[in-house]
Amino acid sequence: MRVNVFISESTGGEPPQLLILSLEPEAAIPRQLQHLEWRHFATTMTDDKLLGASSAQVESALAKDGYALVSPTG
Repeated sequence: MRVNVFISESTGGEPPQLLILSLEPEAAIPRQLQHLEWRHFATTMTDDKLLGASSAQVESALAKDGYALVSPTG
C-alpha cells in the first residue's frame, strides 16, 4: 500500500515522529496532532524499513484510526 509520510520537528529533546496517512483525498492530520509542525517526508510503501513498524501494523492503524504514528529507524 502506498502512503504519504510526514515527519515532525524535533521538540524538547524528543526525537521526531513519522505520521503515516493514506493517499486518499480525505486523509488529514488528526486534530490531536495538529499542534505539531509536520512536513512531507516521502510517499512510499507501507513495507518501507524506514517507517519503523511492520506493514501489517501500519495498515491496521490506517484502517482503524485513519493514521499511524511511528518512530523512524535509521
